[in-house]
Amino acid sequence: MKQLLPIKRRTPVRIEILSSAENTSSLHNDLNDMLVDASSCCEYLGYVDKDGSTRVKIECIVREEEKQYSWDQLRLKHATDCYISVDPTELSMEPILIP
Repeated sequence: MKQLLPIKRRTPVRIEILSSAENTSSLHNDLNDMLVDASSCCEYLGYVDKDGSTRVKIECIVREEEKQYSWDQLRLKHATDCYISVDPTELSMEPILIP
């Protein structure tokens, strides 16, 4: 009788994006195009930066299989206007609501 090997589940990977609030719509559209379930894996947080500008922090928890493609696409399309990282950042910010 053939024995099945246990399926190894990889832990999700967190991608963090820091951007000006003006890029939110573009980033949101790109994330929806890239990720299988962007609506439930990405969290948006608006804040006011130290210099007074309104910014957005987007955290996405993605599957290992989606990580490389998502990373490459985000870097290709948004590297000049966003900070993209897999490491958490500590921000001194005032949370605000973005409609």
